[in-house]
Amino acid sequence: MAIDYSNRERPYELYRKGKREGTWDPDQYDFEADKDDWEQFSDAEQRRFLATCSGFYDGEEDVTRTLAPYMMALDALDNDEMPFDTVQEEIYLAQQVYEEAKHTDLFSRYFEEVFETQDTEPYREGGYQEQGYSTDDLYDTADELLAAINSGDQRELVYALGEAYLNYMGIVEAQLARGGYLSFDQMIELKAEEMGRETVLESFQTAIGKVRQDETRHIENGRWVMKRLAEAEPDIVQDVYEPRIDEYVQNRLLTGPQMDMPFEGYDQRQIGKQTTQYLQDTIDYIGSDHFDEYGDVRAAVQAQRAAD
Repeated sequence: MAIDYSNRERPYELYRKGKREGTWDPDQYDFEADKDDWEQFSDAEQRRFLATCSGFYDGEEDVTRTLAPYMMALDALDNDEMPFDTVQEEIYLAQQVYEEAKHTDLFSRYFEEVFETQDTEPYREGGYQEQGYSTDDLYDTADELLAAINSGDQRELVYALGEAYLNYMGIVEAQLARGGYLSFDQMIELKAEEMGRETVLESFQTAIGKVRQDETRHIENGRWVMKRLAEAEPDIVQDVYEPRIDEYVQNRLLTGPQMDMPFEGYDQRQIGKQTTQYLQDTIDYIGSDHFDEYGDVRAAVQAQRAAD
């Protein structure tokens, strides 16, 4: 498992960055003041905020439990035949799974101490869970990775890894989670304004800032690997990336919000524009000229809306 230190690739540099930035501890935060703030939220506001938090809590657990097959799949690749060092990527993912476990730990503690529940189900059903594209897909993705490992077919394995990285880092983290952060920002800002305060849920905001910092590295690494996989198998863009992106677009970008919004002044349109740009950023990183339909995401979405 030797590392060529004269050729340290992006995953290894992100691993080093994670060692510097990723030392925060979910136990270091005092949530007592947040609990007092939480009691000032109306029932409708609590339900809406809990819906987004439940998506994060379940999602962080899902990604923690399904990341190991990614490392196994990388180890099964012929490293000499790949345009990147799979060993350095495995090292990075070993760090990432630790970070995902910390995120799960954080949300578990916050639910217990502030929300006084560990039950996310009521907020993920009955109209409170945001529509489309669930992290449940990651369990199927993990199974597909294990099947590709067992097949011994290197092209099948590259394709399975490409779909896995797109699902996880390209959609769950770069789209769903980042959209959730924007939602948190608006809800907290609007509630603070209503209460005549500079901020509310201050410890939550600080801790979520650390989660966002971790996931920024995860997204950057995922985009880097997706680009390298496209160099190894150029057809992966049309065969894997584009169909999966289309599924996300159909289930999220083309579907209006299904939930009532009790926070007056909440701007879903702004969040939609920003998440569309996040998707464009991923496509641009891989190489927009390689995509048939989604090289220009905004134009593709507008064309589909006009057709409907």
